Amino acid sequence: MASTDDGSMADLRADGGDASSADVEAAKTHAVAAVDGDPECVLCSSAADYFLFEAGHVEQFVCWEHVSPHSAAVEGDPEETPEGRPVALEL
Repeated sequence: MASTDDGSMADLRADGGDASSADVEAAKTHAVAAVDGDPECVLCSSAADYFLFEAGHVEQFVCWEHVSPHSAAVEGDPEETPEGRPVALEL
């Protein structure tokens, strides 16, 4: 995995490298742990339903109304997802 020793995903984000399924799960786990309370959508005040992740580009929470299956691979495999398309993992 490309995370640092302190458990952050800084190395993976910095290099913009390809993410494996384990990397995406680790990023989601780290992001959820870093939030005080329940994650909220970055675009509205709703509770987040998904964690969007693309190494070096996207790492945020969104609700079901703001996740687009046309731009995000919902529950997709990061190793099979085309570059430029984040993976959306259900919380």
